[in-house]
Amino acid sequence: MRFLRFFPTFMNTFLILFLFTTSLLCADKPPANKLTKYALVITGSELLNGIYADSHTFFITRALEPLGCQCVFSISVGDVREDLLDALNYAKAHADVIITTGGLGPTDADVTRNALTEFTQIPLRENPDVVKEMQRRFGTSLRENMLRQAKTPEKGSFMTNPNGTAVGLIFDGGEQVVASLPGPPGELQPMVTNELIPFLAKRFGPHAIGASISMRFAGIGESSIDQAIHDHLTLPLDVTISFKFDQGRVDLAFSVPGNSEEDKKRLKMLEAELMKYLKEYMYADDGSTLEECAIDLLEKQDGALVTAEVGTGGGVAASLNNVEGASRRFKGGYVAPSNAVMARRLGLDGELPPNEQASQEAAALENAKRACLHNDSEWSISISELYKEENGDSCVWMAVGSMKKGFKTQRMTLRGRGKSAQDRLVTQALDFFRKRIIE
Repeated sequence: MRFLRFFPTFMNTFLILFLFTTSLLCADKPPANKLTKYALVITGSELLNGIYADSHTFFITRALEPLGCQCVFSISVGDVREDLLDALNYAKAHADVIITTGGLGPTDADVTRNALTEFTQIPLRENPDVVKEMQRRFGTSLRENMLRQAKTPEKGSFMTNPNGTAVGLIFDGGEQVVASLPGPPGELQPMVTNELIPFLAKRFGPHAIGASISMRFAGIGESSIDQAIHDHLTLPLDVTISFKFDQGRVDLAFSVPGNSEEDKKRLKMLEAELMKYLKEYMYADDGSTLEECAIDLLEKQDGALVTAEVGTGGGVAASLNNVEGASRRFKGGYVAPSNAVMARRLGLDGELPPNEQASQEAAALENAKRACLHNDSEWSISISELYKEENGDSCVWMAVGSMKKGFKTQRMTLRGRGKSAQDRLVTQALDFFRKRIIE
């Protein structure tokens, strides 16, 4: 089942490799050895106003990585002609390819098309092929502002857009290429995969991608991992380190420029050395999420899991439901606003006193046991309601275990506020379960 999860990525990679081979066989001259450097100019005043987050940078950089393309920077600008030109002029000095997103629509606020014409000094002309396709899709009576989207560069080409009205534009003056993509993700992402990647593979050729190894951690902070690296590892000069931290989970990557078997072996040796000190915190080195790791562990033990959540509001159950194949191992969960309500739902007699540490631990423990019994489930995760300690900290008690192996409890302190704090608790609960099931 893990193969099915990565099948689309596999097919995209296969397509890219095929294009690499074709470009090598058909190119008039071999591609340059240097990496193709590109810059992203993300347009849209809504990004700067905080209405939407920039998801384009993440998608494009991940999509172009197999080509051996190197993103040198990504910058966001509003829908202002002067600001866009400033960003383009800065990018001109640093990149072989400039990729813009947004601003290709039919309104006066869509300034990208004209700004790129001014920047590249390449005129736009109405393209009869684009007009014909628009008439086929939208009828022969096209408004003037619709026809504006049928203009393409005299030097360069365009990228088809079956998911929208604005085609992508490629300005190619010879030394530098500017590729302009539409803003909506539903239009941009297919265009990158189906149009931009084949164009770049043919225009610039393949390059060495380099090798990297990624490790995923929970229950330990970025600074502690960094300190362990400094204290125990001697990194070669060509090894770079990158971190990503998200709601209590840390991704660490070691990367090298080369991609030989020796390079990969060196990276595995670095991982093995680091694991001497951090093994208990690493949950994956194959890209799996913490949720996928939990389901995989249940698969290996032929086990099943049920949850009883108060303080996390069903967050653990929701995260597990997103895992492919979870229905075989996750039997569902109980959600309640308080320990008392949870006790009644699980058929427990009496009501435990609220806001006392001992009662919260007892509630989590009893809920975990009763959830297992009610569902004939081997494993359970239970989380009590939030309570305040004397020092003002907000905490919950978690209980994880099985009727065969017994149950363990652990107090968790709430960090942050709102959904961020709840997501951290979900991470802590899943990591507690991961460690418990492999004991």
